[in-house]
Amino acid sequence: MKKSNTPARRRFAVDLAGVRSAARLHAALAEQLPLPAHYGRNLDAFYDVLTEFGGSWSIVFRNAGAAAKGLRAVCADAMAETPGLDVVFED
Repeated sequence: MKKSNTPARRRFAVDLAGVRSAARLHAALAEQLPLPAHYGRNLDAFYDVLTEFGGSWSIVFRNAGAAAKGLRAVCADAMAETPGLDVVFED
């Protein structure tokens, strides 16, 4: 049997209920996603993680609300650059 070079799909649900600050957002991301230890806890660093590791990721953000406007933009940009990355926001 031939092995596939495609990594297994990884699915994540990230609950952002109660997140009202950038510091709490990045703490929630670090708690609920397998981010590297050197994650810089800012949106530029999150974009870098998504484009480097996210090609097999499917992420559902729940309870993001309007406060996640920057996060939405970063995820949209990362999806445009990263085949296989899928991000959905459920408010």
